[in-house]
Amino acid sequence: MELIARQINKRFGATVALKDAGLKLKCGQVHALVGENGAGKSTLFKVISAVHQKDSGEVLLDGKVFKPANLLDSSKSGVALVFQESTVDPYVSISENIFIDRLREFKNKLGIINWKRLKAEAQSILDTMEAGISVDDNIWDLDLGQWKIIEIARALSYHPQVLLLDESTAFLNTKEVESFLYVVNKLKTQGLAIGFVSHHLNEVFKIADVITVMRDGEVIVEFNIGDVTSDQIEAAMVGREIGGTIYPERRKQNARPEVLSIENVSIKNKLNTVNFKLYEGEVLGIGGLKGAGGEEILRMLYGDLKPDAGKITLFEKTYVPVSVNDALGRKIAMVPGERTLEGLITEFSISDNLIMASMPRKGLLRDKKSEAKTTEKYVEKLLIKTNNPQLRANSLSGGNMQKVVIGKFLATHPKVFLLNNPTRGIDINARQEIYALIDGLVREGLSVILLSEDLLELIGMSDRIMIMKNKKINKIFKRDENPQEEDIICYMI
Repeated sequence: MELIARQINKRFGATVALKDAGLKLKCGQVHALVGENGAGKSTLFKVISAVHQKDSGEVLLDGKVFKPANLLDSSKSGVALVFQESTVDPYVSISENIFIDRLREFKNKLGIINWKRLKAEAQSILDTMEAGISVDDNIWDLDLGQWKIIEIARALSYHPQVLLLDESTAFLNTKEVESFLYVVNKLKTQGLAIGFVSHHLNEVFKIADVITVMRDGEVIVEFNIGDVTSDQIEAAMVGREIGGTIYPERRKQNARPEVLSIENVSIKNKLNTVNFKLYEGEVLGIGGLKGAGGEEILRMLYGDLKPDAGKITLFEKTYVPVSVNDALGRKIAMVPGERTLEGLITEFSISDNLIMASMPRKGLLRDKKSEAKTTEKYVEKLLIKTNNPQLRANSLSGGNMQKVVIGKFLATHPKVFLLNNPTRGIDINARQEIYALIDGLVREGLSVILLSEDLLELIGMSDRIMIMKNKKINKIFKRDENPQEEDIICYMI
């Protein structure tokens, strides 16, 4: 069995999303699709699975024209797609999530669901994947990686020949990624043809047999996994040699005034007697496993969690934020960890999202002229790739959506910037641009707290690194200690 897409073209208005793009997927093989944000990877998968209708070109499945009417028709006809963003509903059971759009098939003549059969069929799919998940598990107790596996189980419930995984690891931590890749490899050995989009080349090299590089909507080159290096792939992605480090040159750190002080702060079941300081023009990195306390520190500073004990001082004044608006008013802004769920209203325009947190007004009315200036400023400053800022935010690639989130909060003119995994799920070029932006802001005096699961990012961007473990600070690496990944890991686990 093989799927062949060839000469695929797709436009969104004036934007050329795909230009004569093609792909060949074979059974028992993982074919990785890599490229910068906006290269066309997700669009190609969505055209193949009929989320978008192509302008021209053809898709063949087992030598026959494959032309489904929509995603459901595609799934039923042998090609299933798993999206980047989570589609799990935590308010229903695991078995219901797997058969979410076909629960009627399990109803008897009286309209009552046969729960025993529903659970049995859902469990059978999970067991085939060796997922280690029981349909009786509490879905709230599962991690994001397990949620993503539930989405794969949903796709597999259609018995597809082809499985397309679009940035499925984007929001997973290291442990979750390992579990996810194990399942993907298991499916490969069972004979599925798997398409795999990821910005993380280490994942690609672990799982892929073939790699196709896309740029600006076109297929640039295809490699067998054993015939290429990561440097060659990155060069093909951006059209030039990357060379050296992607992180900015280290800043000189002179004595700087204290901006923020946390003294003996605790939150029941979330933080345990935390003490640290943040200085002007500094990047303070936070590392640690999921649930170790890093996210809770950001949420507390942003007015989303209230401390039970201790003292917070901001610019030499007691700081106890009662809401997000209160934090923004005190010049603290936060880029959240999930851009499409927490950072954007994707159905709104790029412009509306950019000005949302700093809405300029004339009396009670919106100041349209100031809105346009703010939009133009941050589209240019952050290199947001769009032909029209009045387009919906979901018309952008993941990296450009992330830039919109960053611009939205920069427009509030913060003095303390909280960043929760700001480059998660975006390509190397967009990461470099965001790193350069952060570096420039810090050199101008902005103070940054950077929470990241990417250890190289923590090392490359931070002046100091604070490691969380068991809801407290286990270690703070000073700038001159120059920790390596293994040094950080030993304090995390």
